[in-house]
Amino acid sequence: MTTSVYLSNSTINAVVGTGGKKVRVKRVCSVEIPEGSLINGIITNEADLSDQLKEFWEQNKLPKKDVALVINSSQLVLKTLTMPKAKDRKIRELLPMEFGDVSDQKDPILDYMLESTEKNTVSVHAVMTDRSFIQGYLSLFGELGIKVSSISVARTCRNKLLGTLKQVRGKVCVVHMIDGTSINSMLWVNGTSVYATQRRVFCEAGTPQFGVELARLVNNIQQFAITQQIQEKIETVYLAGTQGDEFEIYRQAMIEAGTEGSCELLQPEKHIRMPKGMEQEYSRYLAELGNMIHVKQDINLVVPAKKKVKNKESGPKVWKRYVLPPLGFLLICGSVAGVMLYQEYRKKAELRELKDYINDPNNIALCAQADEIQQQIAEMSGKINQIRWVEGCIQSYPYMNSSVVMQLQSYAQSQAVELEIQSYKAEDGNLSVDAKAENVTLINQFIDMLEASGIFDDIQYSGYSYDEKTLLYSINVNCYLSEQAGR
Repeated sequence: MTTSVYLSNSTINAVVGTGGKKVRVKRVCSVEIPEGSLINGIITNEADLSDQLKEFWEQNKLPKKDVALVINSSQLVLKTLTMPKAKDRKIRELLPMEFGDVSDQKDPILDYMLESTEKNTVSVHAVMTDRSFIQGYLSLFGELGIKVSSISVARTCRNKLLGTLKQVRGKVCVVHMIDGTSINSMLWVNGTSVYATQRRVFCEAGTPQFGVELARLVNNIQQFAITQQIQEKIETVYLAGTQGDEFEIYRQAMIEAGTEGSCELLQPEKHIRMPKGMEQEYSRYLAELGNMIHVKQDINLVVPAKKKVKNKESGPKVWKRYVLPPLGFLLICGSVAGVMLYQEYRKKAELRELKDYINDPNNIALCAQADEIQQQIAEMSGKINQIRWVEGCIQSYPYMNSSVVMQLQSYAQSQAVELEIQSYKAEDGNLSVDAKAENVTLINQFIDMLEASGIFDDIQYSGYSYDEKTLLYSINVNCYLSEQAGR
Protein backbone atom coordinates (compact mmCIF):
# COMPACT_ATOMS: atom_id res chain seq x y z
CA MET A 1 0.00 0.00 0.00
CA THR A 2 1.47 3.35 -1.10
CA THR A 3 0.62 6.81 0.24
CA SER A 4 1.21 9.41 -2.49
CA VAL A 5 1.43 12.93 -1.01
CA TYR A 6 1.50 16.26 -2.89
CA LEU A 7 2.34 19.54 -1.14
CA SER A 8 1.24 22.75 -2.87
CA ASN A 9 1.40 26.32 -1.54
CA SER A 10 -2.08 26.00 -0.02
CA THR A 11 -2.98 22.32 0.42
CA ILE A 12 -1.75 18.85 1.33
CA ASN A 13 -3.24 16.03 -0.78
CA ALA A 14 -2.84 12.34 0.02
CA VAL A 15 -3.88 9.36 -2.13
CA VAL A 16 -3.69 5.90 -0.55
CA GLY A 17 -3.75 2.79 -2.70
CA THR A 18 -1.75 0.37 -4.82
CA GLY A 19 0.23 1.31 -7.91
CA GLY A 20 1.87 -0.21 -10.96
CA LYS A 21 0.46 -0.20 -14.49
CA LYS A 22 -2.96 0.02 -12.86
CA VAL A 23 -3.80 2.26 -9.90
CA ARG A 24 -6.36 1.24 -7.29
CA VAL A 25 -7.21 4.08 -4.90
CA LYS A 26 -8.58 3.17 -1.48
CA ARG A 27 -9.12 6.73 -0.24
CA VAL A 28 -8.10 10.35 -0.73
CA CYS A 29 -7.85 13.20 1.75
CA SER A 30 -6.90 16.86 1.60
CA VAL A 31 -6.40 19.81 3.94
CA GLU A 32 -5.46 23.47 3.61
CA ILE A 33 -2.13 24.50 5.18
CA PRO A 34 -1.32 27.81 6.92
CA GLU A 35 -0.50 30.61 4.50
CA GLY A 36 3.24 31.17 4.22
CA SER A 37 4.26 27.72 5.52
CA LEU A 38 5.33 26.62 2.03
CA ILE A 39 6.16 29.04 -0.79
CA ASN A 40 7.17 27.76 -4.21
CA GLY A 41 8.08 24.40 -2.64
CA ILE A 42 10.44 26.04 -0.10
CA ILE A 43 9.68 25.31 3.56
CA THR A 44 9.43 28.80 5.08
CA ASN A 45 7.75 27.96 8.40
CA GLU A 46 8.85 24.48 9.42
CA ALA A 47 7.13 24.54 12.83
CA ASP A 48 3.64 25.33 11.43
CA LEU A 49 4.03 22.91 8.53
CA SER A 50 5.22 20.15 10.89
CA ASP A 51 2.22 20.66 13.18
CA GLN A 52 -0.16 20.60 10.20
CA LEU A 53 1.38 17.40 8.81
CA LYS A 54 1.22 15.70 12.22
CA GLU A 55 -2.46 16.62 12.65
CA PHE A 56 -3.24 15.60 9.05
CA TRP A 57 -1.63 12.16 9.53
CA GLU A 58 -3.37 11.54 12.86
CA GLN A 59 -6.85 12.65 11.76
CA ASN A 60 -6.75 10.56 8.57
CA LYS A 61 -4.83 7.64 10.14
CA LEU A 62 -2.40 7.57 7.24
CA PRO A 63 0.38 4.94 7.01
CA LYS A 64 3.83 6.13 8.06
CA LYS A 65 5.69 3.78 5.74
CA ASP A 66 6.06 3.73 1.95
CA VAL A 67 5.22 7.44 1.56
CA ALA A 68 5.87 8.75 -1.97
CA LEU A 69 6.25 12.54 -2.00
CA VAL A 70 5.55 14.86 -4.97
CA ILE A 71 7.12 18.35 -5.07
CA ASN A 72 6.53 21.33 -7.37
CA SER A 73 9.17 24.07 -7.05
CA SER A 74 11.47 26.31 -9.09
CA GLN A 75 14.26 24.78 -6.97
CA LEU A 76 13.82 21.76 -9.25
CA VAL A 77 15.50 22.50 -12.61
CA LEU A 78 13.84 20.36 -15.30
CA LYS A 79 15.04 19.52 -18.81
CA THR A 80 13.78 17.18 -21.53
CA LEU A 81 16.86 15.73 -23.23
CA THR A 82 17.60 13.54 -26.22
CA MET A 83 20.75 11.53 -25.53
CA PRO A 84 22.68 8.67 -27.12
CA LYS A 85 21.31 5.28 -26.15
CA ALA A 86 23.42 3.99 -23.27
CA LYS A 87 23.32 2.19 -19.95
CA ASP A 88 22.04 3.88 -16.81
CA ARG A 89 25.53 4.55 -15.45
CA LYS A 90 26.66 6.30 -18.64
CA ILE A 91 23.53 8.44 -18.81
CA ARG A 92 24.11 9.59 -15.22
CA GLU A 93 27.69 10.52 -16.11
CA LEU A 94 26.39 12.73 -18.98
CA LEU A 95 23.66 14.52 -17.00
CA PRO A 96 25.94 17.06 -15.19
CA MET A 97 27.21 18.31 -18.57
CA GLU A 98 23.63 18.90 -19.74
CA PHE A 99 23.00 21.14 -16.70
CA GLY A 100 26.32 23.01 -16.96
CA ASP A 101 24.58 26.24 -18.05
CA VAL A 102 22.28 26.40 -14.99
CA SER A 103 24.32 24.68 -12.27
CA ASP A 104 24.41 27.17 -9.36
CA GLN A 105 23.75 24.68 -6.55
CA LYS A 106 26.49 24.15 -3.98
CA ASP A 107 25.86 20.41 -3.75
CA PRO A 108 23.75 19.38 -6.78
CA ILE A 109 22.03 16.02 -7.17
CA LEU A 110 20.51 14.72 -10.41
CA ASP A 111 18.08 12.05 -11.52
CA TYR A 112 16.02 11.23 -14.61
CA MET A 113 12.94 9.46 -15.94
CA LEU A 114 13.15 7.50 -19.19
CA GLU A 115 10.36 8.65 -21.51
CA SER A 116 11.00 6.84 -24.80
CA THR A 117 13.66 4.81 -26.62
CA GLU A 118 14.53 4.98 -30.30
CA LYS A 119 17.06 2.94 -32.26
CA ASN A 120 20.13 4.96 -31.25
CA THR A 121 18.75 7.62 -28.88
CA VAL A 122 16.66 7.95 -25.74
CA SER A 123 14.43 10.78 -24.52
CA VAL A 124 14.60 11.53 -20.80
CA HIS A 125 13.06 13.99 -18.33
CA ALA A 126 15.99 15.07 -16.15
CA VAL A 127 15.95 17.07 -12.89
CA MET A 128 18.63 18.82 -10.85
CA THR A 129 18.34 20.34 -7.37
CA ASP A 130 20.45 20.97 -4.28
CA ARG A 131 20.97 18.11 -1.82
CA SER A 132 19.96 20.34 1.14
CA PHE A 133 16.55 21.08 -0.50
CA ILE A 134 15.63 17.37 -0.54
CA GLN A 135 17.20 16.67 2.86
CA GLY A 136 14.99 19.41 4.33
CA TYR A 137 11.89 17.38 3.37
CA LEU A 138 13.41 14.12 4.61
CA SER A 139 14.23 15.76 7.96
CA LEU A 140 10.74 17.28 8.27
CA PHE A 141 8.95 13.96 7.70
CA GLY A 142 11.59 11.95 9.60
CA GLU A 143 10.97 13.97 12.79
CA LEU A 144 7.30 12.93 12.56
CA GLY A 145 8.26 9.26 12.23
CA ILE A 146 7.16 9.17 8.56
CA LYS A 147 9.42 7.21 6.21
CA VAL A 148 9.60 8.84 2.77
CA SER A 149 10.55 6.14 0.28
CA SER A 150 10.60 8.37 -2.82
CA ILE A 151 10.49 12.04 -3.87
CA SER A 152 9.46 12.89 -7.42
CA VAL A 153 8.54 15.95 -9.51
CA ALA A 154 4.95 17.03 -10.12
CA ARG A 155 5.43 17.65 -13.85
CA THR A 156 6.96 14.23 -14.59
CA CYS A 157 4.27 12.51 -12.50
CA ARG A 158 1.56 14.19 -14.57
CA ASN A 159 3.44 13.15 -17.73
CA LYS A 160 3.36 9.52 -16.61
CA LEU A 161 -0.39 9.61 -16.01
CA LEU A 162 -1.28 11.44 -19.25
CA GLY A 163 0.90 8.97 -21.16
CA THR A 164 -1.46 6.16 -20.11
CA LEU A 165 -4.73 7.89 -21.16
CA LYS A 166 -6.42 6.83 -24.40
CA GLN A 167 -8.31 10.14 -24.37
CA VAL A 168 -5.20 12.14 -25.36
CA ARG A 169 -3.33 9.42 -27.26
CA GLY A 170 -2.26 10.42 -30.78
CA LYS A 171 -3.69 13.94 -30.42
CA VAL A 172 -2.35 17.48 -30.49
CA CYS A 173 -4.01 19.02 -27.47
CA VAL A 174 -3.59 21.30 -24.45
CA VAL A 175 -4.20 19.99 -20.93
CA HIS A 176 -5.02 22.63 -18.31
CA MET A 177 -4.65 21.37 -14.72
CA ILE A 178 -6.34 23.84 -12.35
CA ASP A 179 -4.99 24.05 -8.79
CA GLY A 180 -6.70 26.90 -6.95
CA THR A 181 -5.55 30.09 -8.69
CA SER A 182 -2.65 28.32 -10.41
CA ILE A 183 -2.88 26.72 -13.86
CA ASN A 184 -0.40 24.04 -14.96
CA SER A 185 -0.59 23.71 -18.74
CA MET A 186 0.93 21.15 -21.11
CA LEU A 187 1.12 20.98 -24.88
CA TRP A 188 0.65 17.29 -25.65
CA VAL A 189 1.71 16.13 -29.13
CA ASN A 190 1.31 12.51 -30.21
CA GLY A 191 1.82 10.94 -26.81
CA THR A 192 4.45 13.23 -25.29
CA SER A 193 4.72 16.61 -23.56
CA VAL A 194 6.64 19.12 -25.69
CA TYR A 195 5.97 22.22 -23.56
CA ALA A 196 4.80 22.90 -20.01
CA THR A 197 4.18 26.10 -18.06
CA GLN A 198 2.70 27.20 -14.76
CA ARG A 199 0.81 30.45 -14.31
CA ARG A 200 -0.90 32.13 -11.37
CA VAL A 201 -4.01 34.15 -12.24
CA PHE A 202 -5.51 37.01 -10.30
CA CYS A 203 -9.20 36.43 -10.87
CA GLU A 204 -11.57 34.23 -8.88
CA ALA A 205 -11.93 30.57 -9.85
CA GLY A 206 -15.32 29.57 -11.21
CA THR A 207 -15.88 32.88 -13.07
CA PRO A 208 -16.00 33.66 -16.80
CA GLN A 209 -12.87 35.81 -16.34
CA PHE A 210 -11.00 32.66 -15.25
CA GLY A 211 -12.18 30.97 -18.46
CA VAL A 212 -10.83 33.91 -20.48
CA GLU A 213 -7.42 33.37 -18.84
CA LEU A 214 -7.57 29.70 -19.88
CA ALA A 215 -8.30 30.76 -23.46
CA ARG A 216 -5.43 33.26 -23.41
CA LEU A 217 -3.05 30.53 -22.29
CA VAL A 218 -4.18 28.33 -25.19
CA ASN A 219 -3.40 31.17 -27.61
CA ASN A 220 0.08 31.63 -26.09
CA ILE A 221 0.81 27.91 -26.35
CA GLN A 222 -0.36 27.89 -29.98
CA GLN A 223 2.11 30.70 -30.75
CA PHE A 224 4.86 28.72 -29.05
CA ALA A 225 3.97 25.68 -31.17
CA ILE A 226 4.33 27.79 -34.31
CA THR A 227 7.81 28.98 -33.25
CA GLN A 228 8.78 25.32 -32.72
CA GLN A 229 7.55 24.48 -36.23
CA ILE A 230 4.70 22.30 -34.96
CA GLN A 231 2.32 22.64 -37.87
CA GLU A 232 -0.65 20.73 -36.42
CA LYS A 233 -3.38 22.87 -34.86
CA ILE A 234 -4.58 22.21 -31.33
CA GLU A 235 -7.58 19.87 -31.67
CA THR A 236 -8.86 19.81 -28.09
CA VAL A 237 -8.42 21.62 -24.78
CA TYR A 238 -8.82 19.27 -21.80
CA LEU A 239 -9.59 20.66 -18.34
CA ALA A 240 -8.58 18.85 -15.14
CA GLY A 241 -9.25 19.84 -11.52
CA THR A 242 -12.77 21.11 -12.26
CA GLN A 243 -16.22 19.65 -12.96
CA GLY A 244 -19.94 20.33 -13.25
CA ASP A 245 -21.17 23.92 -13.46
CA GLU A 246 -17.64 25.31 -13.10
CA PHE A 247 -16.49 23.39 -16.20
CA GLU A 248 -19.46 24.69 -18.21
CA ILE A 249 -18.60 28.29 -17.23
CA TYR A 250 -15.03 27.80 -18.42
CA ARG A 251 -16.06 26.04 -21.62
CA GLN A 252 -18.54 28.77 -22.60
CA ALA A 253 -16.03 31.54 -21.79
CA MET A 254 -13.38 29.86 -23.96
CA ILE A 255 -15.81 29.47 -26.86
CA GLU A 256 -16.75 33.17 -26.64
CA ALA A 257 -13.03 34.07 -26.52
CA GLY A 258 -12.55 32.34 -29.88
CA THR A 259 -10.57 29.28 -28.77
CA GLU A 260 -10.17 26.85 -31.66
CA GLY A 261 -11.01 23.20 -31.15
CA SER A 262 -13.32 21.63 -28.61
CA CYS A 263 -13.17 21.95 -24.83
CA GLU A 264 -13.60 18.69 -22.90
CA LEU A 265 -13.31 17.41 -19.35
CA LEU A 266 -10.49 14.95 -18.65
CA GLN A 267 -12.28 11.66 -17.93
CA PRO A 268 -11.28 8.71 -15.70
CA GLU A 269 -10.30 5.47 -17.47
CA LYS A 270 -10.46 1.83 -16.43
CA HIS A 271 -6.87 1.51 -15.24
CA ILE A 272 -7.44 4.31 -12.67
CA ARG A 273 -10.00 3.10 -10.14
CA MET A 274 -11.22 5.72 -7.65
CA PRO A 275 -13.38 5.14 -4.54
CA LYS A 276 -17.09 4.89 -5.31
CA GLY A 277 -18.65 8.30 -5.83
CA MET A 278 -15.33 10.06 -6.42
CA GLU A 279 -14.74 9.13 -10.06
CA GLN A 280 -15.22 12.73 -11.25
CA GLU A 281 -12.75 13.98 -8.63
CA TYR A 282 -9.80 12.04 -10.06
CA SER A 283 -8.50 14.87 -12.24
CA ARG A 284 -7.76 16.91 -9.09
CA TYR A 285 -5.07 14.36 -8.20
CA LEU A 286 -3.16 13.87 -11.47
CA ALA A 287 0.30 14.32 -9.91
CA GLU A 288 -0.49 12.05 -6.95
CA LEU A 289 -1.94 9.31 -9.19
CA GLY A 290 0.92 9.59 -11.69
CA ASN A 291 3.35 9.18 -8.80
CA MET A 292 1.84 5.70 -8.23
CA ILE A 293 2.41 4.53 -11.82
CA HIS A 294 5.58 2.47 -12.14
CA VAL A 295 7.96 2.85 -15.09
CA LYS A 296 11.28 1.14 -15.84
CA GLN A 297 13.44 4.14 -14.90
CA ASP A 298 11.81 6.78 -12.73
CA ILE A 299 12.86 9.81 -10.68
CA ASN A 300 13.50 9.24 -6.97
CA LEU A 301 15.52 12.08 -5.43
CA VAL A 302 15.76 10.25 -2.08
CA VAL A 303 18.46 7.93 -3.45
CA PRO A 304 20.99 10.57 -4.63
CA ALA A 305 20.21 12.77 -1.60
CA LYS A 306 21.23 9.97 0.78
CA LYS A 307 24.13 8.71 -1.29
CA LYS A 308 27.51 9.26 0.36
CA VAL A 309 30.85 9.52 -1.38
CA LYS A 310 32.97 6.60 -0.33
CA ASN A 311 36.55 7.38 0.62
CA LYS A 312 39.15 5.11 -0.86
CA GLU A 313 41.29 3.23 1.58
CA SER A 314 44.67 4.84 2.15
CA GLY A 315 46.57 1.66 2.90
CA PRO A 316 46.53 -1.98 1.89
CA LYS A 317 44.14 -4.42 3.53
CA VAL A 318 45.66 -6.42 6.32
CA TRP A 319 44.48 -9.98 6.18
CA LYS A 320 46.14 -13.23 7.14
CA ARG A 321 46.58 -15.28 4.02
CA TYR A 322 48.78 -18.08 5.32
CA VAL A 323 48.64 -20.47 8.24
CA LEU A 324 51.62 -20.35 10.53
CA PRO A 325 53.80 -23.41 10.38
CA PRO A 326 53.10 -25.97 13.09
CA LEU A 327 56.35 -25.12 14.87
CA GLY A 328 55.43 -21.46 15.13
CA PHE A 329 52.00 -22.39 16.41
CA LEU A 330 53.55 -24.50 19.20
CA LEU A 331 55.90 -21.67 20.14
CA ILE A 332 53.01 -19.21 20.42
CA CYS A 333 51.01 -21.61 22.57
CA GLY A 334 54.02 -22.01 24.85
CA SER A 335 54.41 -18.26 25.30
CA VAL A 336 50.72 -17.41 25.85
CA ALA A 337 51.02 -17.20 29.63
CA GLY A 338 53.99 -14.81 29.47
CA VAL A 339 52.29 -12.58 26.90
CA MET A 340 49.10 -12.30 28.94
CA LEU A 341 51.06 -11.34 32.07
CA TYR A 342 52.96 -8.70 30.13
CA GLN A 343 49.79 -7.25 28.61
CA GLU A 344 48.12 -7.09 32.02
CA TYR A 345 51.04 -5.10 33.38
CA ARG A 346 50.98 -2.74 30.36
CA LYS A 347 47.20 -2.16 30.53
CA LYS A 348 47.39 -1.26 34.21
CA ALA A 349 50.11 1.27 33.43
CA GLU A 350 47.99 2.77 30.63
CA LEU A 351 45.00 2.96 32.98
CA ARG A 352 47.02 4.92 35.50
CA GLU A 353 48.16 7.33 32.78
CA LEU A 354 44.56 7.85 31.60
CA LYS A 355 43.33 8.61 35.12
CA ASP A 356 46.14 11.12 35.60
CA TYR A 357 45.28 12.72 32.26
CA ILE A 358 41.55 12.96 33.04
CA ASN A 359 42.13 14.48 36.46
CA ASP A 360 44.70 17.00 35.21
CA PRO A 361 43.28 20.54 35.95
CA ASN A 362 44.60 21.87 32.62
CA ASN A 363 42.76 19.15 30.69
CA ILE A 364 39.57 19.79 32.66
CA ALA A 365 39.79 23.49 31.72
CA LEU A 366 40.38 22.62 28.07
CA CYS A 367 37.34 20.33 28.09
CA ALA A 368 35.15 23.13 29.43
CA GLN A 369 36.52 25.45 26.74
CA ALA A 370 35.74 22.84 24.06
CA ASP A 371 32.13 22.59 25.30
CA GLU A 372 31.81 26.37 25.05
CA ILE A 373 33.22 26.38 21.51
CA GLN A 374 30.80 23.58 20.54
CA GLN A 375 27.91 25.74 21.77
CA GLN A 376 29.16 28.64 19.68
CA ILE A 377 29.38 26.38 16.63
CA ALA A 378 25.77 25.28 17.17
CA GLU A 379 24.65 28.93 17.36
CA MET A 380 26.59 29.78 14.19
CA SER A 381 24.99 26.79 12.39
CA GLY A 382 21.57 28.14 13.32
CA LYS A 383 22.44 31.55 11.88
CA ILE A 384 23.80 29.95 8.71
CA ASN A 385 20.53 28.00 8.26
CA GLN A 386 18.58 31.25 8.66
CA ILE A 387 20.78 32.94 6.03
CA ARG A 388 20.22 30.01 3.64
CA TRP A 389 16.47 30.30 4.19
CA VAL A 390 16.57 34.02 3.42
CA GLU A 391 18.70 33.30 0.35
CA GLY A 392 16.14 30.77 -0.87
CA CYS A 393 13.34 33.31 -0.43
CA ILE A 394 15.34 35.97 -2.31
CA GLN A 395 16.08 33.53 -5.15
CA SER A 396 12.33 32.97 -5.60
CA TYR A 397 11.85 36.68 -6.52
CA PRO A 398 12.17 37.76 -10.15
CA TYR A 399 15.11 39.84 -11.36
CA MET A 400 14.23 43.20 -12.86
CA ASN A 401 17.45 43.81 -14.78
CA SER A 402 18.75 45.00 -18.12
CA SER A 403 17.95 41.72 -19.87
CA VAL A 404 14.22 42.22 -19.13
CA VAL A 405 14.38 45.84 -20.35
CA MET A 406 16.23 44.84 -23.54
CA GLN A 407 13.69 42.12 -24.26
CA LEU A 408 10.80 44.60 -23.82
CA GLN A 409 12.51 47.11 -26.10
CA SER A 410 13.14 44.48 -28.78
CA TYR A 411 9.44 43.53 -28.77
CA ALA A 412 8.46 47.21 -28.98
CA GLN A 413 10.83 47.91 -31.88
CA SER A 414 9.55 44.90 -33.82
CA GLN A 415 6.00 46.33 -33.68
CA ALA A 416 6.95 50.06 -34.11
CA VAL A 417 5.75 50.78 -30.58
CA GLU A 418 7.18 53.56 -28.42
CA LEU A 419 7.87 52.15 -24.92
CA GLU A 420 8.35 54.10 -21.68
CA ILE A 421 8.94 52.37 -18.31
CA GLN A 422 7.00 54.17 -15.57
CA SER A 423 7.70 52.19 -12.37
CA TYR A 424 8.63 48.83 -10.84
CA LYS A 425 7.37 47.46 -7.51
CA ALA A 426 9.68 44.74 -6.22
CA GLU A 427 7.25 43.51 -3.55
CA ASP A 428 4.81 42.08 -6.12
CA GLY A 429 6.96 42.18 -9.31
CA ASN A 430 4.73 44.81 -10.98
CA LEU A 431 6.42 46.56 -13.92
CA SER A 432 4.35 49.49 -15.26
CA VAL A 433 5.02 50.66 -18.85
CA ASP A 434 3.36 53.03 -21.36
CA ALA A 435 3.05 51.87 -24.96
CA LYS A 436 2.33 54.23 -27.87
CA ALA A 437 1.77 53.55 -31.56
CA GLU A 438 0.05 54.95 -34.62
CA ASN A 439 -2.18 51.91 -34.84
CA VAL A 440 -4.03 50.08 -32.03
CA THR A 441 -3.33 46.76 -33.72
CA LEU A 442 0.41 47.26 -33.28
CA ILE A 443 -0.08 47.69 -29.52
CA ASN A 444 -2.27 44.57 -29.38
CA GLN A 445 0.41 42.55 -31.17
CA PHE A 446 3.04 43.95 -28.79
CA ILE A 447 0.95 42.82 -25.75
CA ASP A 448 0.49 39.36 -27.32
CA MET A 449 4.28 39.08 -27.62
CA LEU A 450 4.67 39.99 -23.94
CA GLU A 451 2.18 37.30 -22.93
CA ALA A 452 3.97 34.66 -25.05
CA SER A 453 7.45 35.63 -23.80
CA GLY A 454 7.22 33.55 -20.61
CA ILE A 455 8.77 36.27 -18.40
CA PHE A 456 5.43 37.48 -17.03
CA ASP A 457 2.87 35.69 -14.84
CA ASP A 458 0.14 38.20 -15.71
CA ILE A 459 -0.42 41.21 -17.97
CA GLN A 460 -3.11 43.79 -17.11
CA TYR A 461 -4.05 46.90 -19.05
CA SER A 462 -6.81 49.51 -19.27
CA GLY A 463 -8.38 51.25 -22.25
CA TYR A 464 -6.62 53.22 -24.97
CA SER A 465 -6.29 57.01 -25.21
CA TYR A 466 -5.55 59.08 -28.33
CA ASP A 467 -3.31 62.16 -28.46
CA GLU A 468 -4.34 64.43 -31.35
CA LYS A 469 -1.06 66.35 -31.16
CA THR A 470 1.20 63.35 -31.60
CA LEU A 471 -1.44 61.31 -33.50
CA LEU A 472 -0.58 58.31 -31.31
CA TYR A 473 -2.66 55.79 -29.39
CA SER A 474 -1.36 55.07 -25.88
CA ILE A 475 -2.09 52.53 -23.13
CA ASN A 476 -0.70 51.73 -19.69
CA VAL A 477 0.29 48.05 -19.22
CA ASN A 478 0.98 46.43 -15.83
CA CYS A 479 3.27 43.39 -16.20
CA TYR A 480 3.78 40.98 -13.30
CA LEU A 481 7.18 39.32 -13.64
CA SER A 482 7.45 35.53 -13.30
CA GLU A 483 9.94 33.87 -10.98
CA GLN A 484 12.27 33.05 -13.91
CA ALA A 485 12.38 36.66 -15.21
CA GLY A 486 15.86 38.12 -15.55
CA ARG A 487 17.66 34.80 -14.91
